[in-house]
Amino acid sequence: MKKFSNVDAYISAAPPGARGKLTELRQFLRSILPEAEEKIWYGVPFYHQGGELVGFAAHARHVSVGLGASAFPKDQRAELEKMGYRTGQGTFQIRFDQEVPTAQLRRLLDAKLKSRKPAKR
Repeated sequence: MKKFSNVDAYISAAPPGARGKLTELRQFLRSILPEAEEKIWYGVPFYHQGGELVGFAAHARHVSVGLGASAFPKDQRAELEKMGYRTGQGTFQIRFDQEVPTAQLRRLLDAKLKSRKPAKR
């Protein structure tokens, strides 16, 4: 596995077809998660805010978005599948010819953030 020093390096090394979708995802996540720390974690871009939130990875024909199984309920997976996205227990895939499902992703991340317990002081 190649090691990347930052998200820019990861996107630059991604397959050419993935770069635009990765950049779009990154811009969207930064806009809705301004307090999240962006870093390379387990070899891919990830966003942390009080714990891991979301990550994404480039593949030959799609980009995968990982949220974790507990943050991706069956009804949300079913909604994305109806829209033509492939899903896994805690992930979904965006083909290069598909739009980033921003409304659904925002809803999933909002729910994940709300489910977090506030830090003890």
